[in-house]
Amino acid sequence: MQARGVYRDLELLPDMVRIRRRGTLGFLTPGTRVEKDILISKIVSIRFKKAGILADGYIQFIFEEKGPKDKSAESEVGDDENVVVFRSRQQPAFEAIREAIEQKMTGSRSGPRQASNFDELVRLSELLNRKIITEDEFNRKKKQILGL
Repeated sequence: MQARGVYRDLELLPDMVRIRRRGTLGFLTPGTRVEKDILISKIVSIRFKKAGILADGYIQFIFEEKGPKDKSAESEVGDDENVVVFRSRQQPAFEAIREAIEQKMTGSRSGPRQASNFDELVRLSELLNRKIITEDEFNRKKKQILGL
């Protein structure tokens, strides 16, 4: 599954997401790699902003980072190499890929070594308190975990 963004493309592989920079302006954007592979098991949350008439949308992959470095703020989205920006006509492909990734994220956490639902909710609550994820993302994941 693939989605073509403004200067970066997104590809969903069986166990990872690949972000690929494209075009001259794509190489002028922050980040050092042409391709970046992100294991789905390392993704904590997906931040998704819909495109509007005058504003582009984006998909951003959030990781649980330890330490003071927190680059998840919306104001720093343009500097984040884990972000793919898209226009409104490209949005349906990104919505479909986000749903597919979230399904894989949920499915990959069903093994015996994974945390219980309670532990997962506590972890998500900590991410919410640290402002790594938004309240909407927290509520969506909570419903998903609880099967509501």
